[in-house]
Amino acid sequence: MKKYLKITFLMILFLLIIYIIYVFAFKNYIFYSSHIEVAIPIFAKMQEIDTHGGFHGDGESYVKVYFSDNQAEKFISKIKTNIHWQELPMPEILQKHNTINEEIKIPEIEKGYWFFIDRHNKTINKYDYSGIFDRASYNYSIAVFDTFSNILYYYALDT
Repeated sequence: MKKYLKITFLMILFLLIIYIIYVFAFKNYIFYSSHIEVAIPIFAKMQEIDTHGGFHGDGESYVKVYFSDNQAEKFISKIKTNIHWQELPMPEILQKHNTINEEIKIPEIEKGYWFFIDRHNKTINKYDYSGIFDRASYNYSIAVFDTFSNILYYYALDT
């Protein structure tokens, strides 16, 4: 009986360790991949600034993901198959409103692809950006992939 208890305890401990590894290592990759509709490679270097946590979870997220040449090549091929990713230039309305905080602004990029999704709960077409600034609150994400430097920039605003 003690042997079964030890085995059960070790299995629970093993599953707990796997869960902790998942939470700390892969959660952000899966979360941001779901927002941009293209999988971000798990082992790409990611830098994140997140100011969420205010009233009702308001805040900004700014993420830079650095791709190797091989990762970038695969990522671009996936972008090209997604109809919601567009070649740059990005519409002027989105260029002007891709941040509140100037320190975490997506830089101007000449060659690459952009993606927009409106995450507001009252949106009709989540890919339409034309009326997002006619509301009292904003919940949207903008992603830009720079094909020259192989960097993905992701910005999300929740007000």
